[in-house]
Amino acid sequence: MDLLLQNRDPLFSLIIFFGLIFIISFFSYTWALWRVRKQKGSLEDFFARFQASADKEIANIIEGGDANRALLLLADAYTKSGDYEKAIAIYLKLKNNYDFKEQKKILEKLGELYYKAGFLARSVEIFEEILRYYPRSPRVLQKLLLVYERLYEYKKALGVCEVLEELGCKSDRDYILAKIAVQKGDEQQLLAIYQKDPKLVRLIFEYLFQTNYIVAWEHLRTNDIPKLFDILWRLPREKISLHDTTLKELYTAKGYVQEVSGSQDFIFDLLIHYPKADLEFSYLCEVCKGVYPFAFTRCPGCHSVGSPTVERIVTQKKRIDEESFSV
Repeated sequence: MDLLLQNRDPLFSLIIFFGLIFIISFFSYTWALWRVRKQKGSLEDFFARFQASADKEIANIIEGGDANRALLLLADAYTKSGDYEKAIAIYLKLKNNYDFKEQKKILEKLGELYYKAGFLARSVEIFEEILRYYPRSPRVLQKLLLVYERLYEYKKALGVCEVLEELGCKSDRDYILAKIAVQKGDEQQLLAIYQKDPKLVRLIFEYLFQTNYIVAWEHLRTNDIPKLFDILWRLPREKISLHDTTLKELYTAKGYVQEVSGSQDFIFDLLIHYPKADLEFSYLCEVCKGVYPFAFTRCPGCHSVGSPTVERIVTQKKRIDEESFSV
């Protein structure tokens, strides 16, 4: 009778209930653990089938001298991903593992990496060291020219141009001379370079429209206007000119004037009839066809010199007018 009463005790029922839960949980956990171990063992057996051949391949790489090649590939991967620090560390480690001729290639890579990472002084040091032993290397000279340009050492860059010309290679002499003229504020020199090398129109007239827009309008050729659409679009109203049909269409589309009712140019015609639209710009390199959201006079991709094609992009006009071009 006492046992029956105990079985009817609520506390006893709770003990039985939680005991059953514990037993079920224990067996579920044990079953799951057994399955995981079984799956892990199956995977290990699967990988073991290939482990021997993998170990053999790694041994062949090390014994056959392919470790350096593997590290070069790794350094190249780091370079492409922008992890220049790791790539530089690998090249520094490898530079003593090759003969003199191969060391030149490693040093070139190092010089390029220092250039991309912004360590320009180190880049110059490496390229100059290479030229001590290979003074007639056009590729190294061209890379050194790029570094001097970034350092604003245009006189040294001109010296490199002279060496390239002596070797019968194309140089960027006019471009460097234009950079020097901009630095000195020499408008006449810039206009002379424009007559000789019209592809530098952007470099020259970007400066002239900032400093002397009257001279800029006097000398800008009509066929070069499309190359400066973005610069002309951002000019303040008091500095514009309407001496050409394209300019009338451009500034009517801008909303500065009402000179035309439409345009044969689709984008200008759209802007004329839809005043809530605006323009943004992208820039296409005519050599490598790379497209960039910023203007340039030397392509950041292929390093060719010139004026990019200005691509117009129709957008919704912003509420706050940010069109002024401080000149």
